[in-house]
Amino acid sequence: MATVRSSISSSLISGSYVRALLRAVTDQGHDPRQFAADEGVTLEMLESCDELPAQLFGRLYQRAMLLLQDESLGMVSGGRVATGTFRMMCLCVIHRPTLRAVIERAGEFLDICNGMAIKPCILPTYDSVAVGFATVSEGQSRTLKQILEADGPMRVRTSLFMWYNLLSWFAGRSLALKRVEFEFDKPVNGAQWSKLFRCPVEFSCEQSLLRFEKSVLDLPNVQSEQSLSVFLKSAPYRLIVPSYHDQRLSDRVLGIFGDDLSRRLPGAEQVSHQLGMSVSTLRRQLLDEGTSFQRLKDECRQAAAMQYLATGELTYTEIAGLLGFDEVSAFFRAFRRWTGTTPSGYRASL
Repeated sequence: MATVRSSISSSLISGSYVRALLRAVTDQGHDPRQFAADEGVTLEMLESCDELPAQLFGRLYQRAMLLLQDESLGMVSGGRVATGTFRMMCLCVIHRPTLRAVIERAGEFLDICNGMAIKPCILPTYDSVAVGFATVSEGQSRTLKQILEADGPMRVRTSLFMWYNLLSWFAGRSLALKRVEFEFDKPVNGAQWSKLFRCPVEFSCEQSLLRFEKSVLDLPNVQSEQSLSVFLKSAPYRLIVPSYHDQRLSDRVLGIFGDDLSRRLPGAEQVSHQLGMSVSTLRRQLLDEGTSFQRLKDECRQAAAMQYLATGELTYTEIAGLLGFDEVSAFFRAFRRWTGTTPSGYRASL
């Protein structure tokens, strides 16, 4: 089997995601070959790939949403979801102070949103807190069980995974899961699902849900309207390949930096305080990992710059501003120092 690779991004996702898109396009009466060609790839390439770049999938996903006028692709919805729903939901919740408040406001928004039959909800338990599914408050003739069974295990899994990654984005870091539970029996590839969620996964449970420590939902929402505008341009691949991996100290530092690089990045003292260690310990452990605090700051800006350039929707002036540069020329000099090429040269190579 072939593997589609690109210099655009080192993040790869399973080819099964794009094949699900192709099925949706075909089922709605559209030509999948033309759909692939419009993005500059071949149908054979998409049908045979084991993996493909996350940013390529993001563009294909956005193209499919526009073509089908449905934002529910791959997720449990119970009906067609109008284009723009996800953006408006995020704008509705962006100023909520905690993850708990984000989920509650998202549920209120989806209650009055045409097309959606289900919403996320908080399910309190005696030893933890869980995020699962509930039906919206109006216009539902089917039960939650009927809706979830009709959409099937893969859509349930994708929905929980995307909600987990969205909450992690609001928190600015990877959230620790106690376990993930599914109501249905273990599928053929179920053994791989624990690797996807990076926690224990159980099947044949009472409900399908994400289970966290009780304190997780009280974490602050660290995002802003400005960081949201960038995030929306890079969705949905950011919900499938999250940028938060907290196994290493360097990854935890990058999580604190977050996505809003239009502000000044925090200094070593502020970061070490948030991590509960001294500055000297922070620098020593980063050195043990083969990096440094300054190098992480440069890598963070470089990765963001490459991401912004890949969207094709932002001007160089906008990108320079998002990265905190006062002048476009300063951004160009920094990017050449990081990559050996100019932003215009890099964008042309994509």
